[in-house]
Amino acid sequence: MIKRSLNVKIFLLSGALISWLILSLTQVWALDPCLGRVCKADKTVIQRKALNDDNNLPLVNRFDFYVLALTWSPEFCQRSRNASQQCAENKNLGFVVHGLWPQYYHGYPLYCSNETYLSQNNTSQALKQFPSEKLARYEWRKHGVCSGKTLSGYLEDISIARRLFKIPQALLYPKDDRIIKTMTLYEDFLKVNASLHSGMFSINCRNGALAEVRVCISKNLRHYQSCPQVLRNSCKMPDIFIPSSH
Repeated sequence: MIKRSLNVKIFLLSGALISWLILSLTQVWALDPCLGRVCKADKTVIQRKALNDDNNLPLVNRFDFYVLALTWSPEFCQRSRNASQQCAENKNLGFVVHGLWPQYYHGYPLYCSNETYLSQNNTSQALKQFPSEKLARYEWRKHGVCSGKTLSGYLEDISIARRLFKIPQALLYPKDDRIIKTMTLYEDFLKVNASLHSGMFSINCRNGALAEVRVCISKNLRHYQSCPQVLRNSCKMPDIFIPSSH
């Protein structure tokens, strides 16, 4: 009798523990539907839905919004001394275009076409937006073709996105290295972009130094876009080092 009672108690306790675990996981997934394996599964499913059955490539122009990625050139050049086209002594660049990336709400399309050749004329045009020919070719092949635009149209979209997203005055031509609070840097961007909110862009750092800013913009390039997925890589350091461009 005692053994049976003990077994019943163990069974009830196990059932309660399993119920608690299920409830906890449900609450976590509800708060963050893109957590761990769930995020990867969603990304895989959405990417598969966008595949073209004829050539197994993602369909062009099938995305939800753009991410404009701007690299802080001084930090990049400290790591990439051989990038002469971007990092020559007389360049003194601040933020430069890394890319304009078509994005799904979960995941993103890549390499949507095999026809990605850039003529010399097209390359000259691309260099008006990108800091180097190598980067322009790479970004067009990897991300740009997925926009469904011609190269000219894609470059125009980059220009529109750059005009929309304002850079704080202190970061246009910084002459001295400095360290500031990361939250202060966020606030500086919010001050010069009236319709921008904290959930729409991220400041990324590498080894404590400003590396990149990524801002989410609607597909029609008219307004900013909330994008929790993009914010996951934002800088977690309380202070951020900003190397100068000189």
